[in-house]
Amino acid sequence: MSKTKNPFPYFVGVNSLEELANKGSRVCVMNILGNESKTVTPISHIYSNGNIVAGVQYGRSGSNLETAKGNIPVYGSVKEVVEDKKGFDTGVIYLPPSAVNYAVSEMCKHNDHLKKIIILTEKIGVKDARMIRWGCQQRKIDVFGGNSLGIANPHDQVRLGGALGGDKPLESLKKGSVAIYSNSGNFSTTISEYLKTAGYGTSTILSSGKDVIIHFALAEFLFCAENDPRTKAVVVYIEPGGYYEKQALDWITSGKFKFTKPIIACVTGRWKKNITRACGHAGALAGSGDDAEAKESWFDQYFGVGLFNPNKPKVGKKGVRITSIQEVPLAMTAVMNLLGGKPDFAPIGDLSLKPWFVNDQKVKFPKNLGLPVVEAIAPYGEQIEAVSRQAGAQLPRESMRNRSGATKMDEKTQVTQMHGVPVLDLVKSPFGSTNFFALTKEMPVKGQAKLANLLLNYWVAEGTKGIGVSQVAKANGATPNAYIAAEVLCQGDKSILQGVRNNISSLIDAFYPLVGKEGAPNAKAVEKVLKSKLVIAEAANSKDQQTAAAFILRQATKYKADSVFTQFAEAYLAKNKKACEISLALAAGLLTLAWEPLTNRRITRDTAVEMGTYLSVHGVILASAPSEPKANKMWTSLNQLKDPKVLETEFIQTCFEMLFSRKPENENELFALNAMLNLTVSNGPGTISAKGAKESVSAKNQIPVTYAGFMTNTGLAHGGNGFEAVRFLVEQFGALDPYKTQKGLESKLKELAVGTSKTYLEYKKKAKVAGDMQYMKIPCINHPVFKNKPVNIDPREEFIYNLFKERKMSNPFQEYYHLLVKQLAEVGATKNQFCVNIDAVIATISLELFWKQFKAGTVTEAQMQDLVFVMFLIARMVGTAAEVSDHRARGTDMDCRTPASQLEFVV
Repeated sequence: MSKTKNPFPYFVGVNSLEELANKGSRVCVMNILGNESKTVTPISHIYSNGNIVAGVQYGRSGSNLETAKGNIPVYGSVKEVVEDKKGFDTGVIYLPPSAVNYAVSEMCKHNDHLKKIIILTEKIGVKDARMIRWGCQQRKIDVFGGNSLGIANPHDQVRLGGALGGDKPLESLKKGSVAIYSNSGNFSTTISEYLKTAGYGTSTILSSGKDVIIHFALAEFLFCAENDPRTKAVVVYIEPGGYYEKQALDWITSGKFKFTKPIIACVTGRWKKNITRACGHAGALAGSGDDAEAKESWFDQYFGVGLFNPNKPKVGKKGVRITSIQEVPLAMTAVMNLLGGKPDFAPIGDLSLKPWFVNDQKVKFPKNLGLPVVEAIAPYGEQIEAVSRQAGAQLPRESMRNRSGATKMDEKTQVTQMHGVPVLDLVKSPFGSTNFFALTKEMPVKGQAKLANLLLNYWVAEGTKGIGVSQVAKANGATPNAYIAAEVLCQGDKSILQGVRNNISSLIDAFYPLVGKEGAPNAKAVEKVLKSKLVIAEAANSKDQQTAAAFILRQATKYKADSVFTQFAEAYLAKNKKACEISLALAAGLLTLAWEPLTNRRITRDTAVEMGTYLSVHGVILASAPSEPKANKMWTSLNQLKDPKVLETEFIQTCFEMLFSRKPENENELFALNAMLNLTVSNGPGTISAKGAKESVSAKNQIPVTYAGFMTNTGLAHGGNGFEAVRFLVEQFGALDPYKTQKGLESKLKELAVGTSKTYLEYKKKAKVAGDMQYMKIPCINHPVFKNKPVNIDPREEFIYNLFKERKMSNPFQEYYHLLVKQLAEVGATKNQFCVNIDAVIATISLELFWKQFKAGTVTEAQMQDLVFVMFLIARMVGTAAEVSDHRARGTDMDCRTPASQLEFVV
């Protein structure tokens, strides 16, 4: 305690900033082994030359906190510290708010030599803060905080309390002539860094804290700064709430104490004027007349000059007010120039923007607006350079159980998004493009969309080559998900997949350093790579593979979708006859479509490299789709590949012909199938089919196996339930053929709906009387979310229904469902009007497309039911690609395992 008298009507034990923290300070830290303290305290101890004599951790007596400056002994109480003769004059408290008052009283009770207490804890109750104030005033002890980050004295190289100066205070805190008083702990360090750019260091830094009660406030600080010979100027950072600043300025103006040094004052928080709860620091909440604008006026009146203008600096001898701490160096320089002062040292750095990364979104800005990239300081520059050589996104690994970065479902609308795009918005997109969008996160358009179709069709052609096990499984009565999964599992990692993968990887390594993001044809880059020792897969190709490879590369140019990769592939194949033509052509085509998202770091390198594997599985699934493959003309054309032009078929038409063994009669049929498939690509990561794929990734399976995981997690209750709706509709329509009954069709559909409703009501009553609560529910109506309103609507089904209306497309089965839900409510079979749900879209579109063949006897009911299931699998393979690639990019091995703590044993 200082013996010099001071002017305050309450106890203040120091008269100069030199006394706040110095080489003689000895510290005891409360809660020393807490999460924050055990990180910060060792740094403070080393920086301050070992000034922490002890720590207290209740219940941990006899422990140590290891530091490079020696271990700090840990005791179970302050009493133990004192009894062990560990003398200290400064207490630092890291305890929770409710424990602070007790810790302060414990220190005061047991240590007669205590001079100051620094409280880092935030949001201490006002009642406790008042008790702390009263107790410490009685014991003649100075208190700093709460919510303080501590005190630093760069001249003596001492830091008391928290993390002023960060992890490297020796670098951050440079001694000089400016004292800093800040309501914000973090800004205390920032301001000291900014001052260095004008050549000013610091004498003392005090993080006052900004709880409701500030124990060592601005008046005390300015009084001590006046008496500190090291200090020539003061910077203060002030937030709303409290009258501490007005009290200090009024006392100076009235002569209660002398203050002759300039102040740079930054007052912030105008936006907090009308809030009713503290946002940020607990005390940064304005009451009556102590908001930011009021505090600005206090300082402006004291300084006698207006707000500082960096473009036209005007300051007073007493200082000036600034709006941003970025203006501290300019304002300090202007004030010191006015007073004839000089900087403490040569300026260190500057505050100009020095971006290490710049993304101008391809906009050509004027020179005065453009931001040049600045080389990062060591060691970051080398690290950035190393990362910049890596193509693709680098995502942090984390548990992806029940999580996804690819899809999400809106809980209210039940509409799923894939890569941020709602499936309703995907409906009109070509299904072939959607297959690529799932992997690349960008929709191919124009020539690239044509190239995407061509590549997808080739993978279907490749998929037809090995079809066999699925036919055996089908003959044995396996369900579609089982027999198609069996075929997919047999793909393994065959040679063509290895070749495409290795070629894509080699092309990335060879061209990324040369062309960066620019994947357009580049003769110089191609020539350079041709001269290098690039390793390209070698293998003998069949005649149709050679034909297909040449066709892919030739058509890429025709579509204006060629690239440096297709250009290289043509040149390389012309010179190297041993090269595997098809694997290089496929690799070049796939990388052409993946290059922009890869180099923009939207997708990972793994996703780009494995594109062939993903799409080959799609090819196998579609190749396994026909009821009788060898009787299917599209299947045969792709299998034999006599004319490579078949590869140019629109992919949705390929899907159509594979499923229905016929060509579409009109564009509306293609549109309906395209809409249905896109609408059902995903239902979010929580569906059991998606979980099957994700869990397989978690087990570190090959990509084809993860697709099998998705398919084996579908079944007659998920994916295959469409057959129930088809059977129901076939039974209800009976002899009625809606396509031969154009006149009066609406009345006949209504009559049919009325009859179904009455029959169902009687059935339901009898079942309940018999105590059978597991009675048959009408498929494709009602929904667990869209219910309990007088009239319920599934917005997804409504979207398709209205879309078809706009295109003047009428589906009699969907119309029947809409009439049925009304009639069920009217006759009392349901308590309100149920919604027609999204499953009805799949069932009604499927039945409409099959109807003529079904009536003609060319498709059996069993085949129709199977193919409805297959359609679901074809749609979901797209969402599976998105989920699998995302989980491979982000997840960790075994992350889908359920912890034992979440399991229950049922007796």
